[in-house]
Amino acid sequence: MKRKSILLALALIVTLALCGGAAAEEKVLRLSTLAPLTTVDPHSTVNIQDKMVIFQVFEPLLRQNEATGVYEPRVAESYTISDDGLLYTFRIRKNAKFHNGEDVKASDVVFSLKRAAANPKMRSWLVIMEDAVEVDEYTVEVKLKQANAAFLNNQSVVMMISQKEVEEQGEEYGTKLTLSGTGPYYFTSLNHDVEWTCQAFPDYYGGEAAIKKLHYVPIIEASAGLIAFESGELDWYIAPIANWDALTSNPKFKTELVPANHISFVAVNYLNKPLDDDNIRKAIAYAIDKEAMNIACYDGHAVEADFMIQPQNTGAPTEGLVYNYDPEKAREYVKKSAYPDGVHLGAINCSAGGYFEKMAQVLQMNLADIGLACDINRLDSGTNLEMSRSQKFNLLCSGFAPNGDYESARPYY
Repeated sequence: MKRKSILLALALIVTLALCGGAAAEEKVLRLSTLAPLTTVDPHSTVNIQDKMVIFQVFEPLLRQNEATGVYEPRVAESYTISDDGLLYTFRIRKNAKFHNGEDVKASDVVFSLKRAAANPKMRSWLVIMEDAVEVDEYTVEVKLKQANAAFLNNQSVVMMISQKEVEEQGEEYGTKLTLSGTGPYYFTSLNHDVEWTCQAFPDYYGGEAAIKKLHYVPIIEASAGLIAFESGELDWYIAPIANWDALTSNPKFKTELVPANHISFVAVNYLNKPLDDDNIRKAIAYAIDKEAMNIACYDGHAVEADFMIQPQNTGAPTEGLVYNYDPEKAREYVKKSAYPDGVHLGAINCSAGGYFEKMAQVLQMNLADIGLACDINRLDSGTNLEMSRSQKFNLLCSGFAPNGDYESARPYY
C-alpha cells in the first residue's frame, strides 16, 4: 500500500536529568516510557516505546552509529562482504553470552535471522535475505537475493536471541521474564502495564554497566511524566519541548538538546473514500502548514522536511516532488474533486498525549480551512500502531526513525 506523506522532521530530543537523585551506591536509574510494554519479544514489535527498553536488553549483530555512520560490532565481532555483494560472512564473538549464561552460537544467530524474517513486523528488514547458514560454531553466512546497500544498516534492528529460551517458553515468549538477550541489562521483574526492572549483566562482553539497575514505569500523559520528574520520582526524562525554556532555566536540572533521527508525518490511506480521490489527496498535501506544526509540536525547534529520510541518512533523496503550504491551491484541488463543496474525511488517528496529538489538531484546523472536515481519534500507542499496520485508519499522524533504506517505513505501517 502506498501513501502520500507530508513530513516534519523532528530534529531534536529534549533530555533531562536530575542533579543528585538516588543515592550513588544504589546506582538505580528511574525511567519512564510513554506507554506500557506490548511485548519483550524483540521480533514482534516496532513500537518505539518497546524498543527504548528492548535495546537495553537485546543486541543485533552490529549497529550503525548515527553520528558517524560507522557500523560498530555488537554480537558479531567482524564481517566481510563478497565482491558481488551477495554474501555476508559474520564472525560471532566468542565472549558474547546470553543472560542465561550460555554462549551465543552461530545456530542462535541463524535462528534469530530466520525467525525475524518470518515475522510480518520485521520482514521488511530481511526481505532481501535468501538464506542464513551456520558455517561453524562462530561463523554465519547470509546470502542475499540481490545486492542491497541498506542490508548492514537494517541489521541494527534485528536482535539476536537464544533459540533454547524461545523454544522453551513457546507461545508465552514475549509475555514473561526472559533471559534470551545479550545486552548490557537483563530483566529482573516484568509487569507490562505497571513497571519493570533491569539489572546490569555481569558477563556482558563490553563490561558490566556502571548503573546497576534500571526501573521503568509507563506514564502515558506527557504532563504527568513531567510532574513525576520535577517531583524527583524520575531521574531522566524526555521532556515536552513546550517546557524546554522553563526547565533549562532551573539549576536543579541537567538538560541537553540533541539531534534525533526521527521523522513525523501525516499518512493518507488512499484505499478509503473520499481519500481515493487524487484531487482530495493533493488538497490535503497543499493544506498542511508544516511551520505551524513545528511551532505547535516542537516549539519551532524541529526542521521541516520534504522527504521521508533526512539528508544525513544514506540513500536520502535530494530532489523530487515537494508539496509546500498553499491553501489557495488546496482549495482549487477540492473544487476539482468529486466533492467540490467539501467532505468529511473521517478521523485522524494519533497516539494520545504527545506531539502527534498536537499535529492532529493543527492538521484538523488546516483541513477545515479548505472545507474538509475530520475528527481526531486519540489512541494508546499500541492500539494506534496495530490499527496503522492493519490499515484501519483514514488519516494518521505518526513518526519513525529512518535508516538507509527508503522503504524502511514499511515495517512500521
